[in-house]
Amino acid sequence: MMNDNYVCYHLHTEDSLLDSCTNYKLYVDKAVELDQKAIGFSEHGNIYNWIEKKMYANSKGLKYLHECEVYLTVDLDKKVRDNYHTILIAKNYKGFKELNRLIDQSTQPDHFYYKPRITFDEFFSISDNIIKISACLASPLNKYLQSEDVDKQIYDKLLRTYDYYEIQPHVKSLEQVKYNQMLYRLSKQYNKPLIAGTDSHSLNKYKAECRSILQKAKKIAYADEDAYDLTYKSYDELVEMFKQQNSLPIDVVLKAIDNTNKLANMIEDFELDTSFKYPVLYDNEEAVLKKRINTMYKDKIKRGIIKPDSRYKEMVKEEMRVFKKIGMVGFMLFMSELVCWCWENNIPVGFCRGSVGGSMIAYLTDIIDVNPLIWHTKFSRFANESRKEIGDIDLDIAPTQRHLVYEHIIEEYGADRTAYVLAMGTVSDKGTIDEIGRALSDKWTEEHGKSDNPYSLDNIARIKKEYEENQEETKKKYPDIFYYFDGLVNTTISQSMHPAGIIVSPVTLPDNYGTFWNDGKRILTINMEEIHEVSLVKYDILGLKNIEIIKDTCELAHIPYPKSHTVNWEDKNVWKHITDSPVGVFQFESKFAFDSLKKFKCHQVNDLSLV
Repeated sequence: MMNDNYVCYHLHTEDSLLDSCTNYKLYVDKAVELDQKAIGFSEHGNIYNWIEKKMYANSKGLKYLHECEVYLTVDLDKKVRDNYHTILIAKNYKGFKELNRLIDQSTQPDHFYYKPRITFDEFFSISDNIIKISACLASPLNKYLQSEDVDKQIYDKLLRTYDYYEIQPHVKSLEQVKYNQMLYRLSKQYNKPLIAGTDSHSLNKYKAECRSILQKAKKIAYADEDAYDLTYKSYDELVEMFKQQNSLPIDVVLKAIDNTNKLANMIEDFELDTSFKYPVLYDNEEAVLKKRINTMYKDKIKRGIIKPDSRYKEMVKEEMRVFKKIGMVGFMLFMSELVCWCWENNIPVGFCRGSVGGSMIAYLTDIIDVNPLIWHTKFSRFANESRKEIGDIDLDIAPTQRHLVYEHIIEEYGADRTAYVLAMGTVSDKGTIDEIGRALSDKWTEEHGKSDNPYSLDNIARIKKEYEENQEETKKKYPDIFYYFDGLVNTTISQSMHPAGIIVSPVTLPDNYGTFWNDGKRILTINMEEIHEVSLVKYDILGLKNIEIIKDTCELAHIPYPKSHTVNWEDKNVWKHITDSPVGVFQFESKFAFDSLKKFKCHQVNDLSLV
C-alpha cells in the first residue's frame, strides 16, 4: 500500500557550508507541518552538529536519519578533483559508528584534496549496515560514466553496490530527465529500486534567493543552477514536479517516492548516552587517588607548606564521599596527574580558576594552589551530591606552552580518545550587510558597468554606520539590501576549532561521536552544547598572558616561579599598589578577598594519613 507522503533524506542545511542558509530547525518544523515521519541531513562531506539535529527532530516526533553526502574518488594516487557524490545512511548503530569512521577517514591528509574523499575501493568495502544511494547528477553513475578513463568493470561494480538509484524531479533540467530514464533502465537490469531524492538546499523560495546572494558574494557558481528547484517540497508538490518533468511513468515515480518511507522504516533508531564520561585511568582509581592524597599531604607537611590539622582529614573524607557518589574520582586523578606533569616539565599553571578553589583534594594533589582552609572557599560550589553537570576545571597556562599540554594529553591518552571541540562561524549583522552588498555590487557591475554603483564599498560602509545608529530606519531606507537580511543573518558560513577545549573520553571518539581532521588536528563533529548534552569531559587549557610574563620574569631573574606559600599575602606595599594602580591584576573582587587574609592557627595531629 502506497503512503501519500515521503521522507526528505537528501537535504542540506547551512552546515553544508555556503551551500544553504537554512537552519535545520526550519526543516524539522516544516516536516512536522507536513506530517512527515522522519528526516535526514545529508551535509556535504560532514556530519556537523548531528546531536542537536537528532535531539530536535526526536523532540518533534520525527525519526532522525544519520547520514552524509560523501565525495568519492577513483583512488588517492592521482590528485584529481573528481569528487563523485554519494549518500550514505546508517541503517543501525553499527552503521552509525561505521559511517562516523568513514567521515574521519575521508578528512585525513592522505584522503583530503579540496574535499574530504572516500575511494571507490573503500566504498565497495562498506558493510550492509550502511544504505548507499547514488545521489544527484554528480553521482559516479552519471559523472564517472562520462569521464575519459572510465573503467567498465568498476562502473558495473558501482551499479551493483548501490542499494538505491536516486531519481530527482527537476523540471527544467534535460540532463536530469535523461539521467532518470537511464537509471530506470539500469534499475530493471540490476534489480535495484529507484528512490526519489529532492536535493533540497532551501526551505522555500525566499531562502533560495538568499542562498543565491550568499553564493554570489562568495564567488560560488554552479552550472545551470536555474534549472533546479532545490526548495523543500510537500508530497503533492513533489508528485506534481515529476508529472511536469514527465521523465518516467507515474506509477514508477510514486513507487520511488514511497521508497523513501520504506527506507526510513528500515532504519533502527537509537538513544543518546547521556551518562558522565570521565576518562578511566586505572582499574582501582579510588585506591590510587587515596594513596596520592596521603603521599602529597605528607610531602606538603615535610616541606613546611602546611601544618598538620585535623580539618584536612575531615574535608578530604567528605569530598571523597561526594566524588565517589557522582563519579568524579577518576576526573580528579586525571587533573592531578596533568597539572603535576606540567610543573615537572617547567610549564607553570595558574593558582586556580573558578569553583575548584573550594576543593581540598584539588589543593593537596596540586590541581590548584589555593588552600581552602586559608581562603575559606566552599567545596559545594565545585561539587555536591546532587550535581547534574559534568565536572569542569579550567587551567591557566602561558600561551606559548599550551600546545605542549595538548600534545601531552593526546600522546598520553590516545588519539582515538582525545579530540578538539567544533566551533561554527556565523555571519554577523554588519557582515550580512557586507555579503549582500558584495553580491548586489557584482550584479550591478554585470548589468550597468562600474560607474555609479550604489553598492560600492564606500556606500556599504555608510549604510552599516547608519544601521548602527538606527536599525529600523535603515532597513526601511534600503529595502533592496534588507530584503535578504533576515534570511542570511547568523547563517553558518565556516567551521573552526574551539580556542581552548579538548575532550578526553573513556570511549573512542571517531566512531561514537564523529571526528574530522583539520590542519593536523582531530576535531569532534559536535559543538560545545552537544558535548554537555552527552556529558563528555572538556578540559579547558586557557592561555593567560599574565603567566607568560611571570614565567619569563622569573627565568630572567633566575628565581623559582612563585607558589602560594612563598607569597607574602600581607605585603602592605602590594596592597597599596593594588588600590592605587590595579595594572596587571587579573581578577579581584568582594570583601571576601580581604577577609581571607586573616591567619589561621593549626592543630597538631599524630596520624598524617587522611583517607
